[in-house]
Amino acid sequence: MSAPDHLSWENFRSTVFVRGQQRVHRVTDSPCIEVFGDGVGNRIGIWLEISPGTVVAPELSKLALIRTRTVHQKGRDFLEVATATPSLQRQFYHFAVAVAERVIVEKRPAIEAVSLELQCFTDLLEEKPILGIERQIGLVGELLFLERLIDKRGLSALDAWLGPIGEPHDFRLEAREFEVKTTVSPHRIHTIHGMEQLVASQGCALYLVSVLLGPSGASKGFSLSEKVAELSARFASVAARLNQFTAALESCGFRDSDSGQYTRRFAVRRPMGLVRVDESCPAITRPVIQAALGPLATRIESLQYDVSVEGLEREDGTAEFEAAVAA
Repeated sequence: MSAPDHLSWENFRSTVFVRGQQRVHRVTDSPCIEVFGDGVGNRIGIWLEISPGTVVAPELSKLALIRTRTVHQKGRDFLEVATATPSLQRQFYHFAVAVAERVIVEKRPAIEAVSLELQCFTDLLEEKPILGIERQIGLVGELLFLERLIDKRGLSALDAWLGPIGEPHDFRLEAREFEVKTTVSPHRIHTIHGMEQLVASQGCALYLVSVLLGPSGASKGFSLSEKVAELSARFASVAARLNQFTAALESCGFRDSDSGQYTRRFAVRRPMGLVRVDESCPAITRPVIQAALGPLATRIESLQYDVSVEGLEREDGTAEFEAAVAA
């Protein structure tokens, strides 16, 4: 069989990988192979039809810049391989084309085709690096909030932690979503990334969780590694929960083998605060920009800003905070 026809990268970028839209290019019907452009999440990827029960090879979960998982959609099972790293998207597209050709022309199984082609794309094979200090601080904040939920709801609260699986917001409890923002500033000033970060999912109420950390000073304080160890001990009585927690940490870039690297000690400056993201919360969203700029709004490619929520928060211990995290 001859190699399939593929779009050039330029054509794919202009017709499939369109900002603000989610589109798919069907490569072949049997087995079904589709290359997708997610212009909302700024991802590109490939779906390769697989047999039900196919297990992802362990080495594929250790990649630094691409994510591999199985998904069920359209009544079929697929291996999804995708990246959200802008500098690799063009290279990844050529990788996806090569994988498709191995499946179609060489009749390779999807997992084997991906593994073989990854050997040719060494930039995608680098091990996950040590977390930078900003990511460490962010992860500490998420763990502190997870700890608070466990206190309130038990070990099942781990199911609410959705950030590690790529969901738009860090936590979800029924119809309540929580975006955790952590800073080492003494004031509740947080950095917002993009126009969608403070937008609730349909049917949900969104809260910003404000966590203030400071240096431990003469107090004992805690490190990221110690907080991980404390939570791991709480999950240890239920093996499935401990495995779930460990997998979530690995998705965040934390590996137990690197725990000795995370020794910086923190103290909590003030109780964590909860801010309802509504008309009283300062947020720059796409509708706000559209109202301000009209037709020029489409020219805004990216956005990052700092926002102060001092005085808007309801601190841990108040009735409003308790109600938001209640079972």
